[in-house]
Amino acid sequence: FTAPVLLLLDEPTTGLDPKSKRDVQDFVKEVQEKHDATIILTTHDMAEAERLCDRVAIIDDGRFVALDTPAGLKRKLQSPQNPTPTMDDVFFALTGKDLADELPDLED
Repeated sequence: FTAPVLLLLDEPTTGLDPKSKRDVQDFVKEVQEKHDATIILTTHDMAEAERLCDRVAIIDDGRFVALDTPAGLKRKLQSPQNPTPTMDDVFFALTGKDLADELPDLED
């Protein structure tokens, strides 16, 4: 096994069952910690981004709309109405989209 300096991972856990997903996530964390590797990870799973990433960039329609730590992003969204926002809350707030926008139109 060589010591990678940079890993580019595009949706590495998409379509995996929960155990396999967790195994891949654990492996990514292990590589990062043992080899001090820089990992660029693309994902639509905001919980995965929070678990694996030191910094998260949110891109909407090809534009960066945020770059911060997961804690920093959530802190910016805290309010009396939402004292403990999730990364999904952050995504929806920053992109101006809500869950209904992300679901297919089922009325057709």
